[in-house]
Amino acid sequence: MIQMTDGRGLVSGEYQNANHPLTREIWAQECFPGWGAYLNKQIEEYEVPKGQVAMWWITGASWILKTDEGAIVMIDLFTGGSGYTERASCGVCRQSGADSTNWLQLDPIIVDPWSFNRIDAYLITHVHQDHCDIYSVKATNQTTDCPYYGPKTVIKRLEEFEVSEERRHLVTVGDTIEVPGAKIRVLPCYDDTAIRTGGGKELLPYEDCCVCYLIETSGGNILFSGDTWYNDGYAYFPDFFDIDVATTDMGYNRPGATDKMTPYDVVRFADAIRCKVIIPDHYENLAHTAWDPALLCNQFERIAAEMIPDITPCLMQVGGMYQYPRDKEMRRYQRPSGSVGVDKTRVAGYMKLAEKFEPLKK
Repeated sequence: MIQMTDGRGLVSGEYQNANHPLTREIWAQECFPGWGAYLNKQIEEYEVPKGQVAMWWITGASWILKTDEGAIVMIDLFTGGSGYTERASCGVCRQSGADSTNWLQLDPIIVDPWSFNRIDAYLITHVHQDHCDIYSVKATNQTTDCPYYGPKTVIKRLEEFEVSEERRHLVTVGDTIEVPGAKIRVLPCYDDTAIRTGGGKELLPYEDCCVCYLIETSGGNILFSGDTWYNDGYAYFPDFFDIDVATTDMGYNRPGATDKMTPYDVVRFADAIRCKVIIPDHYENLAHTAWDPALLCNQFERIAAEMIPDITPCLMQVGGMYQYPRDKEMRRYQRPSGSVGVDKTRVAGYMKLAEKFEPLKK
């Protein structure tokens, strides 16, 4: 009998090479998410060492954090696809004057929102579709008993998504949330796009629309800032908070359509909050703010080296795990090979074959 999966949520090559019934529904079920439940299982089964904290970059500004006491915290989980928004309710459209904006996703979906067994807190920074995501919320609402947290506009959206009142938790700046192994502080956020999002013509108060979350753990304090813009208000953070690692949005803005922070803005943000490590996100997954990632990342590293030499810039890859303080010196994440049980005697055998040839003379 052909084994369909390897137990980690990945479809086996033998099964893919064999003839079997196929419909559009079977295709969708077997091929999406792109990584099956592989990452779900990795997160669930990974035991975070004492005095450490682990976090996985899912896509965009979506992260999952795990404490050394086993708590799993989701931040802005997104498992949706491409779409478009119109000026009537889209902050980006209103900023640029565009009638609509196409949001073309460049990354695969790498987690299965239906396959999480434990979620201790589901944190949402703001109401945009790729942060307050109907697919992730509806799935986890049915399969777990996790509580959802967010500012006023998020809570209204969660109600529309049929999340029960007892699972919706309004947060305001200064609030704290407790999960095993962590205290979560709700901090100000200055997302100038979020305050333009909605049905009215007036700018909304920041606190009604967007928040940052500072997750304080035994391993370190991790800040998740969603889609913030640079703002001088961040300069007071070091007076009150010790931030080890900060994640924040980065991207390329076409003329007349500011959406993400530039590499220079990200460096200014890191300098203002005086974190020890700065990790940019969101630059890889949307066509309208994407640029050659090598150029964008190189620019970020160069500016960081020039302006904040005492702060470590770290570039992750989607699906990668960052563990602090273990990885505090890491500047570029390298994916593992994916091979299991490599036979080194075979490699030695290939070296034996090399003895049959004369090396080239340089």
